[in-house]
Order: sequence, then structure tokens, then C-alpha cells
Amino acid sequence: MLKRVRRAFTLIELLVVIAIIAILASILFPVFAQAREKARMITCLSNAKQIGTGIMMYSQDYDEVVIPWFQRTGLPRTGGRADVDPWPVLLQPYIKNGNPPRPNAPAGAIPPEGMFKCPSFNPNEFKRQAHMPDCDGAGALDAWIPPLQYFAHYGIGFGNAATGGNCTQGDPYYKYAGNDVRYTPLQSLAELRRPAETVIVTDGFTGIIQSGGLGTTMGCESANSHQGGGTHIFMDGHAKWIARNSERYLERDQAGCWYKKFYAVDKG
Repeated sequence: MLKRVRRAFTLIELLVVIAIIAILASILFPVFAQAREKARMITCLSNAKQIGTGIMMYSQDYDEVVIPWFQRTGLPRTGGRADVDPWPVLLQPYIKNGNPPRPNAPAGAIPPEGMFKCPSFNPNEFKRQAHMPDCDGAGALDAWIPPLQYFAHYGIGFGNAATGGNCTQGDPYYKYAGNDVRYTPLQSLAELRRPAETVIVTDGFTGIIQSGGLGTTMGCESANSHQGGGTHIFMDGHAKWIARNSERYLERDQAGCWYKKFYAVDKG
């Protein structure tokens, strides 16, 4: 006579296995999430390097004038701002990627395209950083985000339109790279004392804001765009990640003036 022996897990053994799987999942899921974000960061950094090359080529073609954040077209103003070409459009002859659509009546936060789109961009985190006391302060960008249209998940410097500071640690001097065509004279490469340490573009925003105006913002808002830091493009064309708020990195010149290390074109 044969006797069959049936083998099975007990309830306690099953519960132990489930508990082990839950513990492993709680350990591994954050690692997987960090790995995914690292991959996104690498993608954005690669795009940024190509954008930086395009910015340098633009200056070489325009008598070493630094690219403006917009240029007037001479066309009538429309809801899609046909009267201006933002800097992602100005770079198209050099990078031929990410040319934004220009609908007459944009709505619904139209995303950027190609290399001007960052897969890590989070509008809520972007606004949270802008609200920080060491950035724009409470309520900043509430009238901007969500926009009618994104031209880029990056923002660019605006040159002589952003100059100030009292040379103290609490209020350091700054003069951004870039140009705003409403301010003259236009900034040239010759004015940059430290091109390899002068930022022109960061993670940020360029697009049509809720009022229908054109907006761009860069710098402190990028403080947590990628794992506690942000992507930055410099005036020599290279790009790199910088931890935390890049506007809080300070230097001091021989006259004792404290200035923003990455945002003072005429210091150093």
C-alpha cells in the first residue's frame, strides 16, 4: 500500500515570506526611483551640453554678442506671441531640434519639444523652490505656472536687465549673463571675466505665462530639479550639475565686494 505525503506552506511560513518581500521592496523601490531620476538627469545634461554649443555658435555668428532671451520679429502680437522669437527659436539654425509650435491661442500648458523638454521637470517643485526665502519668496510664479505654453524647461539669463546687490553677504552683487533687447548696450563675450564660471541657462522655465506675456526664469528655482541640485549651462559652452541653490555660492573680490559666483559677469 502506497501513502502519499502532501507538502505545503504553513500560514506562518507564508506570512514570513510576504514580510521579507515587503522589506526588500521598501529597500529597493527608492533605489530604482533614484536610478530612474539619475537617467533623466543624464538626459537633461546631455541636452544642455548641446544647447550650450548652440549658444556659443550664435555668439560667433553675431559679432560675439550674447544671445538675448527673446528677439522682436516685427509681426503683430498674437496669443502665441508671433511678435517675438524666444531663445529656443533663435537657436534652431544651430541645433535643429525642439522648435516649439506657435499656435495662435495656446492653452493647457503646451509642453516643450525635443532637447528643450526635461523629463524631470515638476511644476509643483519648481514653484516650491521659487517660494523659498532665499529665492523669490512666497507667492512667486503663482501667476505664471501653469503657463499657456512652455517653450523650454530651461530659463536663460537676461543680462543688463538683472544687475544689483549691495556687495554684502546678505545682499551680494550680481550681473547676469545674457541679453534683454530692451536694454542697451548689449552684452558681449568680451565682458565676461570668467566664462567657465558664468551661468547663462539653468533648469527653469521659458514660455507664455497666464497673462499672455513672455516669461523666463533661471537660477535659484532650479535648486532641486535633479536630486538636490540643477543643470547649469556656462558661457564657455559646457554644462554641469550644481548642488542646491546656485545663487548662494559667493565669492569676494579684492575690494571686499561679495558677489554671486556664477551670476556676476564682470567680477573675478
